Amino acid sequence: MKSQNFLIGVLSSLLFFSVPAMSANVVVQKIALESAKQQVQAVGNTEAIHSVVMYPAVGDRVTGVFFKPGDKVKKGDTLLELDSRRQKAALDEAKIKLADTQRILKRLEQSQAKGAVPKSDVDDAKTVVELAKVTLIQAQTELEDRKVIAPINGIMGLTDVEVGDRITEQTPIATIDDTTSLYINFNAPESAISMLRNKSSLTVFPWQSDTAINADIAYLDSRVDPQTRTLRVKAKLNNEKQQFLPGMSFRVHIEVLGEHFAAVPEAALLWGATGPYVWTSVDKKATRVDVKIEQRLAGRLLVSGPLNKGDILVIEGVQRLRAGQELSFNLPAQDTQE
Repeated sequence: MKSQNFLIGVLSSLLFFSVPAMSANVVVQKIALESAKQQVQAVGNTEAIHSVVMYPAVGDRVTGVFFKPGDKVKKGDTLLELDSRRQKAALDEAKIKLADTQRILKRLEQSQAKGAVPKSDVDDAKTVVELAKVTLIQAQTELEDRKVIAPINGIMGLTDVEVGDRITEQTPIATIDDTTSLYINFNAPESAISMLRNKSSLTVFPWQSDTAINADIAYLDSRVDPQTRTLRVKAKLNNEKQQFLPGMSFRVHIEVLGEHFAAVPEAALLWGATGPYVWTSVDKKATRVDVKIEQRLAGRLLVSGPLNKGDILVIEGVQRLRAGQELSFNLPAQDTQE
């Protein structure tokens, strides 16, 4: 009886080891490398791309204020006027003197043509005319200085100036901000410089909102602050709808690219006693590769380990594989064309 059981055991063992393991049907793809991404947040503050503080050219009594805070003004609009009675009188006088000198010059030229006066008298008269023109220009300029003109298109800020006030050249009248576009000023870490140089835009969020907004990278500073190891950056935000004001805070998202790692689908990763691992195909045989998870992304993982670009990764049918098992698969069309 014992010899019979022994014989059955031997035959069973021979039968087991003589039947080769069946090949496993799996789905594979070639491994691609991807840069790890680190999200860095910075705080930025907005400023108007064009902003002007208005001051008068001269000091005097205010006779007219032609704007209210919040008004939209255009370049060339008159915002404020000072007492200009003396300047208007001086301009009228300059016009009269110029006309008088021009009449004298014309009369002398006619007389000189008849030989009645010397040429030097005509030359002197021409000089007087030119001086009168200069006086007229000065009078016009002094009259223009009695008005404060908008130098840009924009929105008027608050003002404390009223009709009847006496102001000086140091009295601020109001601000004008062109807010159709805004700069967002922020400091970026030194590690983000390469990314900022190679990108044209980034994502910003209003401080009290999770609404993502695209902003163009406008300017990078020429140096890194040696104390903070940061770089000053200006991003340009479209504000045609006038949603945002200068001085508002924004969260700036900066994506810093790091090392390259193998990108594997989540379904391809398994866990064992020693940690995570994946299956690859080497000569169409299953090969286990231990890996370390470096970053989790949407639907995929970046892992480090002895994996190279182009290695064949098993992404489906991984659960029952054994090391050295024959694999049956067809490479996807895009992988066979590489």
